[in-house]
Amino acid sequence: MSTWLLGMALAALVPVPGAVAATAPGTQAAGLLPTPQFRRYETADGLPSGAIYAVAHDRNGLMWFGSAGGLVRFDGVSFKVFRHAADDPGSLPANATYSLLIDRDNRVWTGGISTGLIAYDQNSGRFRHWTHDDSQPASLAGNEVWGLAQTVDGSLWVATENGLDRMRPDRSGFDHVPLDVDGKHSASFGQTRALLAEADGRLWIGAESGLYLREPDGTMHQVPVDPSFHGDIGKAWRIDGGHGEVRVSLTGGLLIIGTDGVARPLASQQLSSQRIMSSTRDSLGRLWIGTADGVLLDHGDGHLQRITGQPLLSGGLPGNKTWQTALDGEGGLWITFEQSSIAYLPPGWNGFARFTHIPDDPGSLSGITASTILIGRDGKLWLGGNNGWIDKLDATTGRVQHVVQGMQGQIVSLAEDSRGRLWIDNPPQLNLFDRGKLIRIDLDHAQVTRPVLLCAGDDGRIYVASWGEGVFVVDPDSLTIASVVMEQGNDGILRPDQLTFHAGSLWYASEGGLLRRDGKDGKLLFVPGVPRQEILAFAFDATGFWLATGTNLEHYRYADGRAVRDDSIDLSHEGLKSDLRDLRVDRQGRLWVFANPGLWQFDQQTRRFRSFGPAHGLLNANFDGGATAMAPGGMVFAVNSGGVVAFQPERLLHPEKTGPLPALTLAYLNVQRAGEVRAIALDGKVVQLGWRDRDLRVGVRLASFINPAVNRYRFRLNGFDSGWVDAGNRGERDFAGLAAGDYTLDVMAAGADGQWTALRTPLSIHVQAPPWVRWWAWVIYVLLLATFVGLVLRGWRRRLAQRHHMQLVEQQRQMAEAASAAKTQFLATLSHEI
Repeated sequence: MSTWLLGMALAALVPVPGAVAATAPGTQAAGLLPTPQFRRYETADGLPSGAIYAVAHDRNGLMWFGSAGGLVRFDGVSFKVFRHAADDPGSLPANATYSLLIDRDNRVWTGGISTGLIAYDQNSGRFRHWTHDDSQPASLAGNEVWGLAQTVDGSLWVATENGLDRMRPDRSGFDHVPLDVDGKHSASFGQTRALLAEADGRLWIGAESGLYLREPDGTMHQVPVDPSFHGDIGKAWRIDGGHGEVRVSLTGGLLIIGTDGVARPLASQQLSSQRIMSSTRDSLGRLWIGTADGVLLDHGDGHLQRITGQPLLSGGLPGNKTWQTALDGEGGLWITFEQSSIAYLPPGWNGFARFTHIPDDPGSLSGITASTILIGRDGKLWLGGNNGWIDKLDATTGRVQHVVQGMQGQIVSLAEDSRGRLWIDNPPQLNLFDRGKLIRIDLDHAQVTRPVLLCAGDDGRIYVASWGEGVFVVDPDSLTIASVVMEQGNDGILRPDQLTFHAGSLWYASEGGLLRRDGKDGKLLFVPGVPRQEILAFAFDATGFWLATGTNLEHYRYADGRAVRDDSIDLSHEGLKSDLRDLRVDRQGRLWVFANPGLWQFDQQTRRFRSFGPAHGLLNANFDGGATAMAPGGMVFAVNSGGVVAFQPERLLHPEKTGPLPALTLAYLNVQRAGEVRAIALDGKVVQLGWRDRDLRVGVRLASFINPAVNRYRFRLNGFDSGWVDAGNRGERDFAGLAAGDYTLDVMAAGADGQWTALRTPLSIHVQAPPWVRWWAWVIYVLLLATFVGLVLRGWRRRLAQRHHMQLVEQQRQMAEAASAAKTQFLATLSHEI
C-alpha cells in the first residue's frame, strides 16, 4: 500500500478557454479556492504495469480495478493482483480487463479486448469464462466486451463489439438482443460500448448507432439528442449517474439526460474538443469529469476548473489521460489513469486550500518552500521564500504576482506599513520595497547585524528584532534606526521568538520571557505574572492570551497590566511530542496549535486536542517555519515545507457529511497444518479446525480509505478472552493453543472519524478435540473398563469357587478322617469289651 504523501501540491488550475475558475458551493463564501490534493498509487505500491481502465467497489466496500495487467483488489493495506498463468487452470483466464461490474451477489464480472466475459466468485475463489464460438449460436456475441450491467431482475447485460447480449438465467448461454426501435428492426445493435442499469429497472445503452433506453417492460426507444451537440454520438465511453440525471461520456462532449429524457450537452463549446471518458457527481453535487487530457471540475455554476497532471509534484495527478472516475462507499473519489496509476481524493478534501510552486507553470508560486507570510492591507498574501523571492497571492482566485526575485539569502520576515510599502527582512539586510523600487536600509550605523523579525506598529513605525542584539524601531520617514530599551534580564531576552503589535502595544517573546512595551516611557518590560522562561509563541483572545513554553500550554487573564494564569495543559501528557511552532486564536476564540509536524485545535470544554491531517485535505503538516497569519474574515494561513495552506476554522470543525460507516470484512483465515501455512475458505458458516492445527491467524479489513494508516482494530474471542484486545493498525490477530471447543470471534474497527463498526456476522470457530477425548473414544474407554471389570469379577468368582472347592475337599477329608478315627475308636472299644 502507498504511504501518505508528505508533500502537498496545488493541481494546475488552468481555466478552460472561455471559462473562469470557480469555487465550490460553500467555499466561495469562505474565500477558498478549491485545490484538491490527491493520494497516488503506482506500480511501486503493487499495481500491475499498464493502463488502469476501470474501478468499482464491492458489497464489502473493497476496491476493484480492471487493468491491462490483470484484475486488482485493494483492501486499504495492499493490492492483490489476479493474473493469468498458463500452467494454472484456476487462474484468471485473461489479463486485460477493461469493463468491471460487481453484481448483487458480490461476484466480480470483467470483460476486455479479445478476452470475452469472466466471472470471479469471491467465496470460492473460482473463475468462470465465456467466449464467442462460431459453432454455438448461444455463445457470447463477441470477445470484445466493452460494458456490463445488471438490472433489478438479476439479468446480466453484456455490451460487445458485435451487439448487446443478455445472459440466460442458468448461465448456459446468451440471448442476442435485436434492435427494435420506432418500428425499425435489426438483428443487432452493432458495436455496443456502454451500459447503465438504473434502480427502477431501466437500461441505458450506448451503441455505434445511437443512444437507447430499454424500459422495464422490454420496450425500447432511441434517446433524442439536442441538435446543438456536434460530438460523435456513436463513441460512448461510459454512461454514469442515475436518479434523474444520466450522463453519457463521448468523444466530443458530455451529454446530460434529465427527467424529460432529452440528451443535452454540458458546456458544449468548452468540451467539444475533449474526449470525455467518465463522469462522477460527488455528495455535494460537484461534477468530476475525466478526460483524455486531465480532469475537469464543475461546481455547478457553468464554469469548469481544469486539473492537469503533475506526476513530479506530490499531491498532483499522476497523469492526464484518465479512464474512469468513481466514488467509493465513503464518498472518496477514485480516478484511474493510462500510466499504471490511480489517484484518490478523500471526501473531506476541501477542508484546506493549498498553494505551491508547479514546475513549468509561471502562474504558480516562485518556490515550493515559503518562509514567511503576511496579510496585506488589500487582503492578499505577501509570501517570502528561501531563495530570495517575494510573491503576492490572491487566495480566492489562485493568481500569483511575482514581486521581487533574486534577493540575497532567505526572506525571514515581512511587514507592510500604513503607506503600503513592504519591509523585507533578509539577514543580514533590511530592505524597503516601494512602488517597484528596492531600497536598502542602512543597519551598520545602528549596529544591527542579524535582523530576524519585523512588525508594523499602529504608530506607523517598523519594529525589528535582531538576534543577540535586541529590539529596534525604524522611523518610516527618515529611515533612522533607534534601539528600544529593555528591562534587564538574562541573555535569553536577546534571542527573539515572536514580535507582535496588539491593542496599541508592542509584545515581544524571547528565550528570557514575555515583554510588553510600556506606553509611557517606551521601555520593554516583563509582563507581571508570567514566569521569566522561554516563550515559544503567544496568541491573544478576548480575556488575555495563550502562550506556549517547552512543556506547557498556558492561558493568562490580562487586565490592568498584570497577567494571572488560569489554565495550564501539560503537553507531554497530551501526546503532542512534536516541535510546537505557533499559536493562533480564531474569531470564535478557539485555539489552534501549529507544530512540526501537526495541526491541532484545543477544545476548552472537553480538554482535548483534535488533530487534522490527510482525512481533511492536509497532506503536509510539517509547519517547520512557524509562519502563520489570519485574515480579517477569519481565514487562517500557514507556511509549511510544501508551500502555503489555508483553512476556514468554522468549516473545518463542521465538515461536510460523508457516506455511511465503512464495512468491516473478514479478509483471510490461515492456519498451520501439517507443517504448512494453509488458507481456510471463507464460505463456511463455521471455521473447522483440526486437532493438529496450530496458530490460527484471522485477518480483517475496514473498507475506509480516507487514511488507512489510522484505521484501528480490536478483537474478542468469546470463550478465550476476558475482554477486548486492541490490535492497533494491524488488522489481524494470531490465536495459539486454543483448547477443543466452540468459540465466537467479535471484531470491531474504527476509521479516521473514530467511529467503531463491527463485523456483520461474528466468526464461529470449532476446534476439534484430539481423538483420545472424543465421544467414541470415551465409549471405547467405557467398554474397556466394563471388560476389565468383567474380567476382574470373573477371576474373582473363579478364585472364590476354587476356594470353596478346596474348603469342601478339606471338609470331606476332615470328615473322612473323623469317620476313620471314630471307626478306629469304635473297634478299639469293641475289642476291649470282647
